Amino acid sequence: MEDSGRDDHHVACTENGFGSSMSNIDTGSVESDLRSSMDDIVSENSMLSTRCCIFQTPKLLFRNNERSFLPIAFSIGPLHHGKPDLAETEQIKLKYTQDLITRVSEWNDTILKDLVEEITSLEEKARQCYNVPVKFSRDEFVKILLVDGCFLIELFRKYGGQDSPASPDDPVMSRGCMLEVVDRDLFLLENQIPWMVLDRLYRMTSFPNRKTMPLTQIAVMYFNSNGYITRQSSKMSSCWRPSLEKSKHILELLRNKLIWHTTLEGCLNLNWELIPCASSLQEAGVKFKKGRSINGILDIKFSNGVLEIPSLIIQETTEAIFRNLISFEQCYHRCYPGITSYVMLLDCLINTSKDINILCESGIIQNWLNPEEAAQIFNKLYQDTSVSQFYYLELCGEVNKYCRRRWPRWRAMYVRNHFSSPWAIASQIFAAMMLILAFLQTVFSIKK
Repeated sequence: MEDSGRDDHHVACTENGFGSSMSNIDTGSVESDLRSSMDDIVSENSMLSTRCCIFQTPKLLFRNNERSFLPIAFSIGPLHHGKPDLAETEQIKLKYTQDLITRVSEWNDTILKDLVEEITSLEEKARQCYNVPVKFSRDEFVKILLVDGCFLIELFRKYGGQDSPASPDDPVMSRGCMLEVVDRDLFLLENQIPWMVLDRLYRMTSFPNRKTMPLTQIAVMYFNSNGYITRQSSKMSSCWRPSLEKSKHILELLRNKLIWHTTLEGCLNLNWELIPCASSLQEAGVKFKKGRSINGILDIKFSNGVLEIPSLIIQETTEAIFRNLISFEQCYHRCYPGITSYVMLLDCLINTSKDINILCESGIIQNWLNPEEAAQIFNKLYQDTSVSQFYYLELCGEVNKYCRRRWPRWRAMYVRNHFSSPWAIASQIFAAMMLILAFLQTVFSIKK
């Protein structure tokens, strides 16, 4: 019976034309096309490269705020090079490159030729650092790396006054708005070139027979002086960690500088319980204290009802910087989601402008924006992200345990019910005054 059913099915397929169409397929051709397509993926997709560290922003994150991921004026690297709206600043980058080459030519008249040869030798390794195919030819790519790299090195040197102080008519340093724009564009995930290129250019253009600081240290000094995310003291600026040398590009260097001495270990995010916002925690008796940022912004502690948080600056560039740091952690498989965990915790603490004001009064936040705007930044920062390990799992557990204690819970309920509005506060004051007067009247009556 089963064979009869199969025969009937075969006849039906043949009558409908399926059998004849199947017989006309050239399986060898299909197999050849598939193999060719897969070979193209392997050869073109540098996501398969162990060097891959510069990524195109995932569409899921890009759609949340496109402006945070696109350069305003300066393209760094190949992903945005050649766009018409960024063409104007190409002259500025060439001017900085010319300044650098002219200065080095005083002791090496073949420096430009040497740099081209050196970057050409790194071209293939640099190309493998991008997760999408670099569309430029070898010569074009080498020129992009050389000009953009020299521009960044000269920018750090001029800002720090090292070897090359900026002139009064400098196209970047003399214009505050331009300096702010270039600072923002430096930290975009798609606007990076490999650090090995920068380091090689820096070494070849440094004065001979003169002790020079590592390029990473000069870059960190540049970050500190501009106050990105957090402002550190001059003592902090002199701190140094050799591990910063392992950074793959400027964005990762900023991330490593922000987490500083923090040991990135976390628990699997299985049963994570959100902590209340700052205003609710304050009602429950939790106090906020500005912490030391010597160990990085992740160094948040909770002890005896006091939540200690390092200082944070909120300004125009804050959202873009945090979004690109989060995107890097989401893309780079070797990257622990420390910054993402930090933003998730801040999102819990900050719901409204009232929460911002509480953290400002504690000295934790330096807000250069409208309180409502600052609150909105953190309410959507980690949308569409995924964290398998949450850095503050233990801390959140301690805070929630404290808030569930009887006295903080009663205190929070009393504050919420009797001090939620000016009229409620006035009524409580009036009731207290009546109670005191009644007590005094009773005392005087007893004395009589």
